[in-house]
Amino acid sequence: MEPVMVDGHLDLAHNARALGRDLSLPLDRLREVDPHPETPLVSLPSLREARVAVAFATLFVDPREGGQADWQEEVYAQLALYEAWEAKGWVRILRESEDLEAHLSRFPQDLTLGLVLLLEGAHALAQPKDLIPLRQRGLRLLSLTWATRNAYAGGNAEEAPLTEAGKALLRKMEALGVALDLSHLAEEAALEALEAFSGPVCATHANARALVPSPRHLSDRLMEALRERDGVLGLVPFNAFLDPNWRRGDPRLPLEALFRHKAHAETLLGPERVALGTDWDGGFGLEAVPLGLDRHRDLWVLGDEGFLGGNWLRWLRAWF
Repeated sequence: MEPVMVDGHLDLAHNARALGRDLSLPLDRLREVDPHPETPLVSLPSLREARVAVAFATLFVDPREGGQADWQEEVYAQLALYEAWEAKGWVRILRESEDLEAHLSRFPQDLTLGLVLLLEGAHALAQPKDLIPLRQRGLRLLSLTWATRNAYAGGNAEEAPLTEAGKALLRKMEALGVALDLSHLAEEAALEALEAFSGPVCATHANARALVPSPRHLSDRLMEALRERDGVLGLVPFNAFLDPNWRRGDPRLPLEALFRHKAHAETLLGPERVALGTDWDGGFGLEAVPLGLDRHRDLWVLGDEGFLGGNWLRWLRAWF
């Protein structure tokens, strides 16, 4: 099988619904018609062109807007959108291990994108048992927070420990075979979650706090804890996550900025546990990514098959 790409974090349904982007368009056409100030980086044809075999596709709703009923309604609307794309043959939702293997055997012929569904932030779950119907429809990853504190844990913007409800949710995840994404968790909560949870763990989209000192990123201590659990870290090619001095409107950074984070993470985690989690079109666009990266196909210039796809596939196959 030829090398394929795996992206550990894409907000596809959020872009389609909240921003009204028609992701079925070729990327150049989407850029022509898109009214937003950030130039889009992602469309389904652009992922196909780049041989992206698998993407961790989010169900995401901003916890700072609306309330419980709104959050739950939007999560299910995004899930229904992915299912509609699947019915059209645009994607395949990978719900179980046999789906993953069948998809990987078919991908070289049809280049259909496989989706691993990720609930980004547990605030949409009123209680742990609300995870059950989502798992029945294919959810395989969950992050406890998105930045803010909720009933389950503190986030990178509102730090707090793991709660008793959080521990109950982790137990439910173990029972259902749902992996834990440490992204956006407060460090205290993340370390407690690693103690409380025995299932598979990763961080789908975060960089090195040693290079960008922010609680949004993983400290060396947390990277070492992730290594002990054979977890994978997905690095984000977003300039603000690569250089603490970069601001929107500044010139785009050179690719070396990404390589610095990759080298740091690989020193602590091992090269086999560092991968790609672009978070592209997750609140920023072309203007905010390193020079030379115009769309997913350009990531192949990095030339590291493990980083670009193999490391995520190894991790998925170990537990999926």
